[in-house]
Amino acid sequence: MITSRENPLVKRCRRLQASAKARREEGLFLAEGTRLCREALDSGLRTEVILATPEALAREPWLGERGEVLEITPEVAAAIADTKSPQGVFCLCAIPEEPLFAIRPEGRYLLLDGLQDPGNLGTIIRGAEAFGVTALVLGQGCPDRFSPKVLRSTMGGVFRLPVFRSGDLPGTIRQMREAGLTVWAAMLDPGARPIRQLPEEGGLGVVIGNEGSGVSRAAAGACDGAVYIPIAPRTESLNAAVAATVIMWEMSGRERGVGNGS
Repeated sequence: MITSRENPLVKRCRRLQASAKARREEGLFLAEGTRLCREALDSGLRTEVILATPEALAREPWLGERGEVLEITPEVAAAIADTKSPQGVFCLCAIPEEPLFAIRPEGRYLLLDGLQDPGNLGTIIRGAEAFGVTALVLGQGCPDRFSPKVLRSTMGGVFRLPVFRSGDLPGTIRQMREAGLTVWAAMLDPGARPIRQLPEEGGLGVVIGNEGSGVSRAAAGACDGAVYIPIAPRTESLNAAVAATVIMWEMSGRERGVGNGS
């Protein structure tokens, strides 16, 4: 039973919860909560250790069948947790290696240009899985997808949806266009077309911009053109995650029948 907040493993877990740098250096992240831990374990991620309170083990006996379990006190669980009311279950997992970004000619991609809010990123990942998006591309400045807030918001989708990081988003856009896809920037522009006019055939990418400044000039300049979401005149703008959800519906759900069993 780990009873002290000063235990080296507890300190390590707290660092991983708080720091993207620590996660990158160690190649590890901490999953918190019963559902997220189950999703991580079911996805086949290498798990170093499971931490659980006696109450959590009694409530979730399957934990003992999935790997080494170290018991912790509720006080230690509270010290590790990123939530106000922790469930007392944590998994220390290896960050999976990012595969080579292979562009599918008929794929549907969402690209994020400098998105900053972790909650928005998590919601977008969850929506991308729901609407059958082929992969998500994160440009520079986007949050770490293994941060606690992003992980919670994805509801496990982060373990299943292909997510790639690009250090040169305009270059990635040009690479996608060279592969035969059309790529559009979601932005208000005099020449922008309504989102419903996105091509229904062939590979497609749409770029969502930063919450405050939108799609960067460099990324927009690399695209085929711009698209916008028609909204009521008195509405200034949509939240980035809401806008992305509408766009993903138009990109994938409407054409592919996602959600109606087809």
